[in-house]
Amino acid sequence: MKFTCDKLAISEAVGIVQKAVAARSTLSVLEGIMIKAKDNKIILTGNDLEIGIESIIEANVESEGSIVVNSKLFGEIIRKLSGEQVVIEVNSNNVTKIKCGNSKFDINGISAEEFPEIPKFDADFNITLSQKQLKDIVRHTIFAVGTSESKLILTGCLLEAYGNHINMVAVDGFRLALKKITTENETVSGYLGDVSLVIPSKTLNELTKIIEDSDGEIKILCSQKNVRFEFENVVFTSRLLEGDYIDYKKIIPQEFKTTVKASVRSLVDAVERASLIITSDVAKSPVVMKISNGEIFINCETSAGKVEEFIPIEMTGDDIEIGFNNRYMLEALRGATGDEIYLNFVGSINPCLITPVEGDSFKFIVLPVRLKNDN
Repeated sequence: MKFTCDKLAISEAVGIVQKAVAARSTLSVLEGIMIKAKDNKIILTGNDLEIGIESIIEANVESEGSIVVNSKLFGEIIRKLSGEQVVIEVNSNNVTKIKCGNSKFDINGISAEEFPEIPKFDADFNITLSQKQLKDIVRHTIFAVGTSESKLILTGCLLEAYGNHINMVAVDGFRLALKKITTENETVSGYLGDVSLVIPSKTLNELTKIIEDSDGEIKILCSQKNVRFEFENVVFTSRLLEGDYIDYKKIIPQEFKTTVKASVRSLVDAVERASLIITSDVAKSPVVMKISNGEIFINCETSAGKVEEFIPIEMTGDDIEIGFNNRYMLEALRGATGDEIYLNFVGSINPCLITPVEGDSFKFIVLPVRLKNDN
């Protein structure tokens, strides 16, 4: 195998596929990147058996072939090269020769026959979004994804598609995050019914590091067990989580005894300041909100000190005193869009529902921390 390609192009491609390379594995081939040269294109592939990423670049291919090289070593070499064109050649002993500018490296490779294939599948349906839209719904939900292996289905985000609506939902047992977008046209093709699939959080985290905050199209192709994201010159494949996702709609409260309209920025700033003195056990140091007489009195007391805040609000309903984990509340507040939000309360031991003042583009639920005076 021998080819010549642009140094910046292969460097960018290596950075993309490295996100699917196993950091440590009993199989050394999984710590590598497969490089395949064919038809004046180079396909670089990373595959840790959970996700697989292919990145395709243009090249001048003199002889076709494939090789697996250690991801970390190859990546560092490519990034450190100073020339503009890289020549890569592999001999019969799998020694990979890298030339660029005044530099020359010989590194040992592994036969590509040992590299596991990324699953190929026929899609039952596909969903088309902009990269910005996908990045947006992930960013507004993934903070609430579960981490417990005993509830594996909750370690992923639920993606729902119906008509021209897309929902993404995450639930971890302490909070819920739901983000909705509406597109100009129907997003789903190849299937007549509503769509729902659960995508692992690792997949979404790595994907959002690659896609741009742009209007560039991304196509999501789905089967019963796998999902494939296609955009620009990248193909990103992942398994799906199997099983029934929690019926999240039953979690969302419908009736409230207290509703507050408040500034998002004021709430975020106040909770951030209260968080400064929370240095150890968060469960024993809730941020307490006392809502009464058109204001929220926020206070927190720990071994490090005490903080008090007042925020003017509009409110309807009963006075209430309720405590929250500061991080859970902050992440929900930071996920809100718009200048103002509604905080909806049922009682001091019931979840708080955060919604926009206009529309229904998001819903965040945060469970409270039981206070000493709660019955």
